[in-house]
Amino acid sequence: MRAASNLKGDETVDKIDLESTNQLLRVIVAILIRGGDNPMSLKQQIEILSDAGMRPKDIATVLGKSGTHINKELTGIRRQKGKK
Repeated sequence: MRAASNLKGDETVDKIDLESTNQLLRVIVAILIRGGDNPMSLKQQIEILSDAGMRPKDIATVLGKSGTHINKELTGIRRQKGKK
């Protein structure tokens, strides 16, 4: 059984590992969504990432845009879906 003092150190290491994994996943997603012979528009990329459950802040990080810009685009996407 581990001592209580060791748990905090392990939790910190686990948190760092998780953050590193998340960063790598963001890079992979960015490459996949921007690549290909027929690249998607920014609006399409935002819609796909949002539909996949990503938060606007995370979408902004992946796409290299501001959170404000992403929120504006998401508002337009929701309005457009509402008109259909």
